[in-house]
Amino acid sequence: MISALALSIRRSFDFTGRSGRAEFWWTWSVVYALSMLIMAWRGLPMTSQSAAYVATGLLCVLALPAIAVGTRRLADAGVWRWLFVVVFLFGIFAQIIYRIPVPSEEALATLSVQFDDTIVPASELGYYPLLRWLHDVMPWIGRPLALLCLLLALLPSRPSDEGADDPERQPA
Repeated sequence: MISALALSIRRSFDFTGRSGRAEFWWTWSVVYALSMLIMAWRGLPMTSQSAAYVATGLLCVLALPAIAVGTRRLADAGVWRWLFVVVFLFGIFAQIIYRIPVPSEEALATLSVQFDDTIVPASELGYYPLLRWLHDVMPWIGRPLALLCLLLALLPSRPSDEGADDPERQPA
């Protein structure tokens, strides 16, 4: 466990090469546990806004070794390595969309926007239904994609292309 974590931390900025299942799962277990603790701390009522920024920064720092080991693990399993990065970026996009306030249908019917001398009902602007659809659909697309990446990480290692394994990847 310790050697797998040490190797993963040493290779935090390395998105090339391969990583075995032990390195991936130990890294993800520790990163996930630490992330849950940080998010629980960030959600406490007495946590200040600046502490929330620090917590978000810590989560970003923890994400780097997790994404790097994920890309290496998928490459080791013979899967397109950048799928892990795409799913991570999709998750960030989903969080941004989810934080945009979307009025309900009732509020949208009474909401209006003034353009120069004309008052236009907000329901005629057109992007609220799309935003509401994104609010409903994004979590249901992102979760299966993340689960797919974790399931692909369970695949066995494929034989090395050069006939010799990655020198960094030694059994833990």
